[in-house]
Amino acid sequence: MGADEEELERCIRKVLDSPSPRKLVVAGPGTGKTTLFKHLLDGCGGKADDRLVLTFINSLRDDLEVSLAGLAQVRTLHAYCMGLLHAKPDLLTGLTPGFRCVPGLAHMIARDWEHIENTAAPHFVGQMRNLEDDNEIGFYIARGDYYDAVDFDDSIYRTGAELKKHQKNIPAYDLVLIDEYQDFNRMEAGIIETLATSSPIVIAGDDDQALYSQLRGASWEHIRSLHKAPEYEVFELPFCMRCPEVIVGAVNDIISTARNIHRLDGRIEKPYKHFEPVKGKDSKLYPKIWLIETSVQRKNANYFGRFINEAIDKIPQSEIEEANKKGEPVVLIIGSRQYLRQIEDYVTEAGSAIELRQELSSALNTELGFELFKKNMESKLS
Repeated sequence: MGADEEELERCIRKVLDSPSPRKLVVAGPGTGKTTLFKHLLDGCGGKADDRLVLTFINSLRDDLEVSLAGLAQVRTLHAYCMGLLHAKPDLLTGLTPGFRCVPGLAHMIARDWEHIENTAAPHFVGQMRNLEDDNEIGFYIARGDYYDAVDFDDSIYRTGAELKKHQKNIPAYDLVLIDEYQDFNRMEAGIIETLATSSPIVIAGDDDQALYSQLRGASWEHIRSLHKAPEYEVFELPFCMRCPEVIVGAVNDIISTARNIHRLDGRIEKPYKHFEPVKGKDSKLYPKIWLIETSVQRKNANYFGRFINEAIDKIPQSEIEEANKKGEPVVLIIGSRQYLRQIEDYVTEAGSAIELRQELSSALNTELGFELFKKNMESKLS
């Protein structure tokens, strides 16, 4: 076993051997959080239903469900809270046991406010996510009771508020694992802290990866606060096993530059190192990051599409087979929507299969209204 492998083994063993009921694992992308989760679950007593893994969005849940098959319940936080509301009548307050989840309910309640109060609607969802003291959430909850329905955020808000009132309903597990904690907002972090009062918990995250602070109130401050909290024992996973050395080096260069100009004040210091045993071969094959510049990009001068298609054609068959074997995409293309459409057109026409990740609308529509009416003609939502 080489030096890198020995160091990684020591880092994992520290987590597994620790008796602390509250653990924080600070780990960057590709550092083996899922593998650590497997080790923790394998060493945990009880049945799969007595262990809980919570993450942020469905795509992450799907990946973890495959990786941790049969070892634990794997849920998004929203789905977990919905399950608690259905399972524990004390948490329902004004809802009936037959309440339903209706994406877009928040938009409807905002329109209700405008009609009833004759003023612009408050940002109900923002008030919930930030647990604002000065709020109009009572109006929202009352309208939700009237419709006998919840949306995504208020299902979490209701659960958190009611668990604090009825602490006997806080579930207990042999182990709770939290993934991507930096993407949780204040309301969601409150649920996690509530669960930690009755179960041993391991929280994994990385303040360098807080991508949703401008979209949904998520903040890296939650994980930074835990990092300072005396009740949490802190651990690290130092090696990136996903990327070649040039990528790891570029990440460290960006972080160093950002720190020098005070853009990362308060950041949790953490190692992020190339892992030779896994990515050494790739690092030698791909020692550079390409920067490609084009004079113009438009539909009838699709240089982005042309270059990407040529790059795809050069991928060795062995790498394609390896990705297929792992169930992973061969190529990941990220960019603004207008350019992605043009790239998609070019690459698809050239014969490559493209899978698009679609954004779902959160607004209620006529089709959904008729569907609700078909299921329940008494529903106030229809």
